[in-house]
Amino acid sequence: MAICPTESVVVSGLDYGKDFFPLPEVKIEPKPFYDLISTRRAVRNFTDREVEAEKLEDIVNAISFSPPGFPPLKFELIVVNSKSVMKESLPLMVDLYDSLLKALGNPIKRHFIKREVGKRRFLTMQRHLVPSLKRSLPGLREGSEDTITRGAPAMILLLSRKGEEEISADIHIAAAYGMLSAHSLGLGASIMDIIPPAINNKRELRALFGLSDDQEVVSSIIVGYPRHRFQRGISRKMKSVQWVG
Repeated sequence: MAICPTESVVVSGLDYGKDFFPLPEVKIEPKPFYDLISTRRAVRNFTDREVEAEKLEDIVNAISFSPPGFPPLKFELIVVNSKSVMKESLPLMVDLYDSLLKALGNPIKRHFIKREVGKRRFLTMQRHLVPSLKRSLPGLREGSEDTITRGAPAMILLLSRKGEEEISADIHIAAAYGMLSAHSLGLGASIMDIIPPAINNKRELRALFGLSDDQEVVSSIIVGYPRHRFQRGISRKMKSVQWVG
């Protein structure tokens, strides 16, 4: 149906008007694409300007074009466009990570945390999360810094349902679409891996963001207007590229 020029092909359960839309006659050029991805940077410093609802809707629409492993799209979104909610969430997240850092200092509790999260995730926690928390928690407790929500005025949460199919890959692809969309709209964005565990494991945060009992946050994107304009990109090299054939 997607390639038939006369809409003559019919498939049960699908409708040309409801399930498809006409593609524009455009020639896709490589340079604009590479300009988009090479100029995108993770933004964690924002102005006080609020994000227009229309721009957040554009990001949501862009996310809807992300390809699922098995259609249809099974993840859900929560769009947070409230500075007051973002500010209210921060001390609750700080409280959770303060408790986690103390628990990791206890050998018995550390053992059970490792069993729960798995070896690879626990290694990531040891190498990245714990050193970061040790540096930032004093300022977070005092309210003198924010290394969690980064003062962002808006956020998009990407969720799955407990007990349903594994859709983490779909969600991470969708988050990348959201990041690129935000960049194209003149916004800054960053995927914050530190936010989902806090929301999932803190009852007050689940209630604040309106999660049901069977929902869990897999990824989060903070969004806002960048305070600074980047003058340079970062040159990155692949760890390894192996060609076959």
